[in-house]
Amino acid sequence: MLTVVVGSTYTLKDRYSDRVAELSRDIIGDENTARVESWYFSVHDRADKLKYRILGGSTTPFDEGEKEALDLQVDAPSVDAAQAYDAPVYVQPPKPAPLALPETKPLRESLEQGEGVWTTAGLPRSSPDDVLMAKTFIRPDTSRPYALVGVLLLDKRRIRLHITGGTEDPGGDRGVKGPGVIPALDRTDLLAAWNGGFRGPHGGFGMYADGKLYRPLRNGFASVAVMIDGTIRMGEWGRDLTWSDDIVAVRQNAALLVDNCEVSKRTSEGNNTWGYVQVNSAEFITWRSAIGLTKNGDLLVAAGNSLSAESLARALWAAGACYAMQLDINTPYVLASLYFPQQDGSMKAVKFMDSMVDGPGRFFTTQAHDFMYATLDETKYRP
Repeated sequence: MLTVVVGSTYTLKDRYSDRVAELSRDIIGDENTARVESWYFSVHDRADKLKYRILGGSTTPFDEGEKEALDLQVDAPSVDAAQAYDAPVYVQPPKPAPLALPETKPLRESLEQGEGVWTTAGLPRSSPDDVLMAKTFIRPDTSRPYALVGVLLLDKRRIRLHITGGTEDPGGDRGVKGPGVIPALDRTDLLAAWNGGFRGPHGGFGMYADGKLYRPLRNGFASVAVMIDGTIRMGEWGRDLTWSDDIVAVRQNAALLVDNCEVSKRTSEGNNTWGYVQVNSAEFITWRSAIGLTKNGDLLVAAGNSLSAESLARALWAAGACYAMQLDINTPYVLASLYFPQQDGSMKAVKFMDSMVDGPGRFFTTQAHDFMYATLDETKYRP
C-alpha cells in the first residue's frame, strides 16, 4: 500500500498531491502518510539536485520579462533660475515618508541579478515613485541554488490585513466553520491574498477570526494578530502577545522562524514543534510559505520551493524580518495572488511567483482552508 501511495503521489505530482495525501490519510492514517511524504520529499529533492546539475535552472522566481528596477537614490533638489532670484515658488504639501525598504543581507558570495534588490516591477498600485509594495528574492541554501524565495513587502500604513477561516479548516472538526470567502466590499480594494497555516488537527494551533474561536489560543506558538485599528503584531503567544479586547484576529502556527531579528534556534527542533505526527516535517524539502514583520513593522509575505524550515527562516531574516512565522507547506497549498484593478471595475488575479502551481483566481472562490488577504487602507497614511 505504501508503495502504491508513493507511486501515485509521484505520478500525479504537484497539482494533485494534496488529493492523494488526503486519500492516503483515510486509508493508512496520518502517521504513515507523513512517513510516505518524507520518503517522497527525499527522493524528489535528490531528483531536483540531479536535474539542476545536468540542466541548470531558473535564477529568479518572477517573470523574467519584467524590468527589475527600483531607483532608491535620492537626488539633491535642483535649483532653477526662478529660485535663484527668490521668485515665488509653489510649495507642495508635505508627503508621508516613503516606505522603509529593509536592507537585505547576502547569504552567498555570488548573487544573481536582482537577488536581494527591492523592486516594484509587476506589482499592483506600485511604482518607484509610489512604493506601496516592493518585492525581492533570496536564495537561502548554497546546496540548492534553485531554491528561490520570493518576498513581498507591504507598507503597514497603507494596508489592512484580514484573516478568515475556511469552511473546513482550521475549525471544521470542532464544528466551527468559517465563511471561506473574501467579502464583496473588500474586493474593490484588494491587493494580495495568500494561504493560511496548517490544517486544524495538524498541531492544534489556535485561531480567532470572523468573531469566532476556531481553535483555542495556546502559549508558546508563533502568532500573528490584527488589532482593531489595523496594527499588525507578531510574536510568541504568552510572551510577546496575550489576549486583549482590541484584537480582531489571531492565527498561530508552529514556532517562530525569526525571533527578535535573529533566526530562531527552534527551526531545527523535532515535530513536537512543527506538527502532531512523529515524522520531522521541519526537515521536509518542499514548498513553504511564511509571513513576517520588519523592524519598522511592515508586512512581509514569502514563499519558495525546495525549502526546510531553517532555510525559509534564513530567507526571511535576510530580507529584513525581525519576526516571522511559517504558514502552510507543500506545493498545492502554497499560493500568493496579486490583484490589478481593471477599467471595467473587475480585478485581474496574477500569481506572485510564476512557479506556483495553483491558479491565481483561487481566492475568488470559497475556500476550505483559512487564508489571509490585504486591502488598501490609507486612513493612517499621513505626513
